[in-house]
Amino acid sequence: MKNSPYFVQYSDDVKQAIKYALGKGLLEKYEIDYKAIQDYFDKKKELPIWIIKTACKLNLQDIRIPAPYQYLWYCLHKTILRRKQPSGREFKTKVNFTSCYVKQDKKIKGLLNRACKVVNLPLYKFSILCGYKKAIANNKKVMPLLALLKICQILKINIWDLLQNKELFGKTNRIGKITIPKNQKDTELLILLIWLKTEGHLELGSTHIEINQKDSITSLKKLKQIALKKFKLRGTRSAFPKGKRGEDRLIISSSPLRQFLCLREHIPPGYKSGLLQPMNLEGLSREECIKILPAFVQTEGCLTYCYTRNKKKKLPRFEFIVKDEALAKDCLITFRKAGFNPIFSKNQNIFKVALYNSKKVIKLVHQIEPHMFDNKKIKYLRKICTNEIGL
Repeated sequence: MKNSPYFVQYSDDVKQAIKYALGKGLLEKYEIDYKAIQDYFDKKKELPIWIIKTACKLNLQDIRIPAPYQYLWYCLHKTILRRKQPSGREFKTKVNFTSCYVKQDKKIKGLLNRACKVVNLPLYKFSILCGYKKAIANNKKVMPLLALLKICQILKINIWDLLQNKELFGKTNRIGKITIPKNQKDTELLILLIWLKTEGHLELGSTHIEINQKDSITSLKKLKQIALKKFKLRGTRSAFPKGKRGEDRLIISSSPLRQFLCLREHIPPGYKSGLLQPMNLEGLSREECIKILPAFVQTEGCLTYCYTRNKKKKLPRFEFIVKDEALAKDCLITFRKAGFNPIFSKNQNIFKVALYNSKKVIKLVHQIEPHMFDNKKIKYLRKICTNEIGL
């Protein structure tokens, strides 16, 4: 998180989260200058977002600390973040991350009562621990996701195992509602995640999820179908407007889906390069890896050519180049499990996964072509390579 370019303006909630973390050794464990903290408390300076992330992580170790001060994006709700580009241009955005809801049932009500007993609090005080002034038990129909996170923390339950196949919705249970899939990776979800991590982002200040790429309307339509099928999206608008630079854009407005992708799949809202976490790919079969390889090829992957020594032939090669190490290593693991042995390299903050053996690239093309959303990169490779060289 130290690579994040975001700085956090003053917020009472952030201040309270830091106060809790100070009692957990925030300064000593992470060598933070107390003057920077005091300047923030006095509203003189902003703080880098990684300090707030660290504070929330420390707070999560204590079940007695209220939930809003344990989860970064809930803590930053309604707080302004500032990001400065290398060019000097600045962006300021107010975070929108209000909790979504699930329907209450007997099991969830039973867990609520158990959690109250563990911390020895009546329902109305337990509500405060969850970040709510009114007793959450008063609403017998729904349970805030933030409150459920606190319940699962107290009872040491995996919340995503608990919620699989349950509906998650925002202020209205019609617009953007999703059904949470099983707590395991499959090829469709992995394909969607790779596109989001490479060509997409979650908005900081709105419920939008966006994936964009130039001349890629076919791919975006197929990604939309995956999202609709995978999450059983209800009542949300998904559009394909053109961007300022002529790129095609898939925009899905769904607060529940955005919150799911952030909390379970660890995709941060806003700028994400260098902040991603590795995906769990260890259990995938060779066939499953071949199905998700096109997602790497069609996003930041480049199918191009190199000359032979005598410059008489153009032979195919492949490169995947990103600024995020976790994403590059996900690509590397997928290639290896699919039966290839690519080169992995790092140059400053640029990570590369590459296949320079033309025979291996030809084999790659033949194996992934049936699973490609759009084969324009393969068509280009066939066009530029000498006599197509087996393509």
